[in-house]
Amino acid sequence: MILAGDIGGTRSRLLLYQPGEADAQVERTLASREHADFPTLLSAFLDQVQASRFGTIDAAAFGVAGPVRGEGREARVQATNLPWTVSADELSRVLGGANVHLANDLIAVGMGALSSPVDQRVNLNPEADIGSGHAAIIAPGTGLGEAVFFHDGERHCPMPSEGGHCDFAPNDDRETALLTFLRGRFGGHVSYERILSGDGFSSLYAFARQAGLGRPAADADQRLAETSDANALITRWAGQGEDECAVIACRMFARILGAEAGNLALKTLPTGGVFLAGAIVGYILPFLREYTLEGFLDKGRFATMLGRMPLWVVPDGNLGLAGARRLAEEHSQTR
Repeated sequence: MILAGDIGGTRSRLLLYQPGEADAQVERTLASREHADFPTLLSAFLDQVQASRFGTIDAAAFGVAGPVRGEGREARVQATNLPWTVSADELSRVLGGANVHLANDLIAVGMGALSSPVDQRVNLNPEADIGSGHAAIIAPGTGLGEAVFFHDGERHCPMPSEGGHCDFAPNDDRETALLTFLRGRFGGHVSYERILSGDGFSSLYAFARQAGLGRPAADADQRLAETSDANALITRWAGQGEDECAVIACRMFARILGAEAGNLALKTLPTGGVFLAGAIVGYILPFLREYTLEGFLDKGRFATMLGRMPLWVVPDGNLGLAGARRLAEEHSQTR
């Protein structure tokens, strides 16, 4: 048996299955914060599903938000949004000696995106040359994840990064005004993550209102005060055309996402494509279709080169689990 997991600050999703079989034997979602640490959560999962009835777990892989230190059984992750230190060696003992692989959550998302069927992707660059080679992943979520996947001729080898924390660079007068606004909001340095993440929608919306760029919904302030998720409300307003400032916020998000995807492409030359991945890109897909390629190609003398590069959207919130499954299968062969 093989075990795969997508470990998040709110919930942890676990999948137990037989190698080579498309359907899982068992899939469960557990509340992460209800458990003191990951071994406790994992033990609870194994007890719930009576895992022993399925046979021995030979390999496992988990995508965890946080930097991975060490390799093999020595790998450890200090979870970003949980008070957990996840140890491959400790998890292996819980699983009876299984080969355990730990990966940064974005690496798992990237592996899921790269293995996604082409008919489940959206191609934003119809003039691109579709081929193989290195790939780059950019995934807005709670933060902004970026990674590169080096192709060695046979497989993609992940290279994690913290590129989402690079300095935001405006491309026009409106974005220059946005930078000034955000420097005041955050007290100095402004990274792309401040814009291209879930909370970025609230920041962009606040800027659009402060700059008088559009007319907000008549009851916007009351509804924002009452909601538990302002970012989701703003994207919903934008999709329905209910609030002009929300529409402007999503347009700016889409164009700036394209610009940063283009920056990543120039730095890594991913002939296999740039992948915009995760749930958020699915929520604002109409805006990505209209504005993202414009930002991607706005690179002066190198616009023609980027014009030949694939720019994919993979609007799937399950990529992290799919990628962990792929990693588990790869590492089951090295046991």
